Amino acid sequence: MSKSIKYKEAIAARFGTLSKRHKFVLLSLFLFTCAIFIWKPTHSLQSTSSVSNRNEVSLSSENLQTLADQNSEPVGTIFDPNDPEFNAPKDELDEQLAAKDILHSHTVASGETLGAIFNQYALPMSDMYSLLEVNKSAANMRVGVDLEWQQDEDGKLTELKIHRNIKDTDVYAWAGDKYSFTQQQEEGEIKPVFLSGRVTSNFYNSARSAGLTPGQIQTLAKQLQWKFDFGKEARKGDKFAVEVDKEFIDGKAVSSGEVKAVLYENAGREITLVKHTDDHYYDVQGRSLNRALERYPTHQRFRISSPFDPYRKHPITGRISPHNGTDFAAPVGTSVYATGDGVVVRALHHPLAGNYVIIKHGREYMTRYLHLSKILVKKGQKVSMGDKIALSGNTGRSTGPHLHYELIKNGRAVNSMKVPLPQASPVKESERAHFKQQAKLTIDALRDQV
Repeated sequence: MSKSIKYKEAIAARFGTLSKRHKFVLLSLFLFTCAIFIWKPTHSLQSTSSVSNRNEVSLSSENLQTLADQNSEPVGTIFDPNDPEFNAPKDELDEQLAAKDILHSHTVASGETLGAIFNQYALPMSDMYSLLEVNKSAANMRVGVDLEWQQDEDGKLTELKIHRNIKDTDVYAWAGDKYSFTQQQEEGEIKPVFLSGRVTSNFYNSARSAGLTPGQIQTLAKQLQWKFDFGKEARKGDKFAVEVDKEFIDGKAVSSGEVKAVLYENAGREITLVKHTDDHYYDVQGRSLNRALERYPTHQRFRISSPFDPYRKHPITGRISPHNGTDFAAPVGTSVYATGDGVVVRALHHPLAGNYVIIKHGREYMTRYLHLSKILVKKGQKVSMGDKIALSGNTGRSTGPHLHYELIKNGRAVNSMKVPLPQASPVKESERAHFKQQAKLTIDALRDQV
C-alpha cells in the first residue's frame, strides 16, 4: 500500500476514536472554512463593482483651507496693506517722505542667515537669489554685521549695504534689470559738518534747503518721534542745527554723512539728540529717546496657530498668499493688551478682519489686533504699554477663535516674533559721565549755529 493510503487510514482511525463533541467541532470548522473559500470571490466581485460605481465628491478650496488652518484665517484671505482702513492717516511729513527715502536696518544676531533676515522683514526671496547670483558673499553673515537697505513703493529691494567692518561695505544696487555689486572702502577723513536753518513753510522743505537729505530727515523724524512730532508740532520760525559726519577725500565730500547731533528750538524749548559710540541716540542727559515694545499682546502664551509667513502658498492655486501676522489660538474673551505706548488710530469692524484695533507707536511702528469679540478703546485715545484694549474673539473671516496680531515697521509688515524690538535703555552707567560731558560740548557748538 502507498504511504498516502496508510496516512489516510491512520487519520480515519484517529477520527473514529474521537468523541461526538470533538467530531462536531471539527466538522463545523471544516464547513466554516469551505464557506469562506466560497464567499471570498463573491466579495471581491462586489468590491470591484462598488469601486466602479463609486461617485467622487470634490471638496471646495475653502473646505481644504479650513482643515489646514484651524484658529486662523482661510488661506485665501488677504488684507490689502494699502487699504486706508488698515493704516494710520498720513500727515504732511509722511506724504513728503517717499518709501524709497526710508532706510531700513538690522544687526545680525547669533545663528541668523541672510534668508532668515529676509523672512523677518518680508523681503522678496527672488531679490535675495538675484543678489547671490551677482556675488555669493552676500550670504556670509557674521554676528554684529550691520545691514541697511531701501525699497521702492512695490517692496522691490533697490539697495542693500552690508557693513562688514568700520571701513569695508558691500553695496548691491538695482540697475533696472539686475543688481550691481561694488565694494566701498572708507579711505578719506571723517569731519563734522554743521547744517542749520529756520522753518519757513514746513520742516521738510526747510531741512532740504539747509542741505539735509531725505534720508537724514527721516532719521531725525524717527529718532525724535517720541519727543517731537515734526509733522504736527513744527512751526514757522522754529530754528534748527544738525551736525553731520561726512567723509572727505582731497578736501571733497564723498558721502552725505550720518547724523551725529541735533538741536531744535521750538517755542522757547530745546529738543536735543546726540549719537553715542554704541550707534544709539540719546538726549544730553544720556536718556533713551525710544519707547519699548513688548513682543506678545497677551499675558498668557498661547499656541501659535499660524505664524508670520510672507511666502505662504495657497494649497489649491499655488499662488503666494502671504500671512502678514501671527495668529494665537486664544479663546474668545481673552484680554488683549497694547504692546507699546501709542495712539489708537482705528477701532472698527471689517468684513474680513472682524472687530479690529490699530495703534500707532510714534512714526516707526504700528500694531494691528484683529478678529476681536469686543473693543475697549476709541479712535484718538492714547494708550500705554500693557493697557487692556480689547477681548479676543472669532469675528470676521475666521476658522476658529484666535487673535491675529501684526507689527508694522516703516509701513511694512515684519515678523513680530523675530525682529529686534526697540528698547528704552539709557547710556551705560560706566559711560554716562563721559557721554554727558561730550554731549554738552556738541550741543553748545550747535547753539552757535542757530
